[in-house]
Amino acid sequence: MIKFFRRIRQSLLSENKFSKYLIYAVGEIILVVIGILIALQINNWNNDKANKKEEEFILKNLNFEFRKNKTDLESIKLDYQQFLKSTKSVLNLIGETEDIIKAQNTDSLISESINSYDYRPTQNVFSDLISSGNLKLISSDSLRLYLFQWSSFLNEKEEAWDTLDDFSQNMMLPYLTKNASLKNIDSYGLLDWNQKSKLKPDTFEMFQDLEFENNIDNHAWSITNYLRALENLEIIINKIIAETSKVNK
Repeated sequence: MIKFFRRIRQSLLSENKFSKYLIYAVGEIILVVIGILIALQINNWNNDKANKKEEEFILKNLNFEFRKNKTDLESIKLDYQQFLKSTKSVLNLIGETEDIIKAQNTDSLISESINSYDYRPTQNVFSDLISSGNLKLISSDSLRLYLFQWSSFLNEKEEAWDTLDDFSQNMMLPYLTKNASLKNIDSYGLLDWNQKSKLKPDTFEMFQDLEFENNIDNHAWSITNYLRALENLEIIINKIIAETSKVNK
């Protein structure tokens, strides 16, 4: 093709037909520009197609990751609802008569009340999306907003957990160490002791103590605060799942 155009140019020049050559030259330039534009358009189309395919891959992986996070979150929420229920049961026993208190398994209630663990969602896909800069491939403005909100609410969850864990370690457990048998309490938890404490502690006085009531009340607040943080995460998870599910439709 190049040799063909070269022959035409040489023929026009040899015949001294400059005006025709000029028109030809302009036409050739236009053809080259059109060719470049077509090549660029094809390249853009190929890039768009590749980006769309990559976006679909990202959305499918995000959907899978957040569905797993949703399952884990639902499980931990049920646990914390039970922790809060036990904490309220302990709080309701404070100030009651000795007969009523001894009729209850207070060690079991306290054990379930102070039981806690943090929700740690998987974030492999999400972290890779942020670090790689591929967030720009997501065409949905709503989904990008939800992912930013996920990070924000996850930080709030971390703060709520730090509050709960700090109070438990620095207030609740030190108080129980002085006023109750941790061995008896732990027999209903992870340690699962077969024998209770031989010291036979009397916890009735503890249930008449204002400090204990305040500790349990603060503990109930910390659990409630953590539950609210989990609920905010659940709302965002549901929105992310809804957005990323569209790729499968």
